[in-house]
Amino acid sequence: MQDDRKNADRGGGRIAAGLHPIAAGVEPSGQFLYVANWGAHNISAYRIEQSRGAIAPIPGSPFASGQWPHSIAVTPSGRFLYVANGNSNDVSAYYIDPGSGALGSVVGSPYAANNHPESVTVAPSGEFAYVCNGFSGDISGYRIDRESGCLQELTASPFPSGEKPLALAIDPSGRFAYVANRRFDLWGYSIDGASGALEPVAGSPFPAGKGPTAITIDPSGRFVYVANFKSDTIGAYRIDSDSGLLTPLHASPYSSVGKVPIGVASDPLGVFLFVANGESDCVSAYRIDSLTGMLALVAGAPFASGQMPCGVAVDPSGRFLYVANWVSNDISAYRIDRSTGALTPIGDS
Repeated sequence: MQDDRKNADRGGGRIAAGLHPIAAGVEPSGQFLYVANWGAHNISAYRIEQSRGAIAPIPGSPFASGQWPHSIAVTPSGRFLYVANGNSNDVSAYYIDPGSGALGSVVGSPYAANNHPESVTVAPSGEFAYVCNGFSGDISGYRIDRESGCLQELTASPFPSGEKPLALAIDPSGRFAYVANRRFDLWGYSIDGASGALEPVAGSPFPAGKGPTAITIDPSGRFVYVANFKSDTIGAYRIDSDSGLLTPLHASPYSSVGKVPIGVASDPLGVFLFVANGESDCVSAYRIDSLTGMLALVAGAPFASGQMPCGVAVDPSGRFLYVANWVSNDISAYRIDRSTGALTPIGDS
């Protein structure tokens, strides 16, 4: 396989992945990194060296997925991993070996979704998973069996969404979910804590820039950030903690600095925001104002990446950043300066 032939370090903080890596995710312990290879129909797995953030392929990697894997989500327990497979119209489910990080298929996997699943998100409780179906314009919801990792579709699923839903983010309390619909808007939902059902919040949908494609919520649960790839901007919103209503922040939207922002991730400590700019081959970094949620560009940003960066993932400690580069078929690895937010390539992955 391509992954096995090209696992040599490429220098400058980059290590080879499969064909067209599109999404990245770090499991909660911070030991393992997983990357969805869209063109290779598999998942690359890496062990993270804890002191420096360097990554090395896990034996047995890559692991087969469905066709065109788009997105990765890991349960808060770190036991299970889910992948949305766009061309297979399903979700692959895996259990994670806690010692090696290797993936094994969950009984019953893959699980049916609707037309062209683009992303998968697990609720903070670890009880529910939600999948954005891009072509059918809806959200599939599932209950996760905590022991087996099996998925059972919710009774009221699928839930209607806007046109071409691409990404979904859930606030840390698990009360609200927000969906980026590629055409022009955001949908907000309240989540029923018992059934997992989604109900649109008052005022939804909310306006966005052109082509909202990625979304994240800061750890405080107060702010939402959206990458608008057609307008080269980052939309920023405040969440009403009672109703879930979104209000644009002052000065929003913000320039993404680079062109075609298609990936976004918030720092687990709530200090920084990182954006992958697909057409400019770089990553923007911003400091988040803890009171207002407003963004300020980090000195030295943007920072060079591989070709066409897409997926962005920060490790749980907030020390390391990993970016999936679609065209150069590799992963950029960086150390995050905790005082400034500047990114330094990890040179010996």
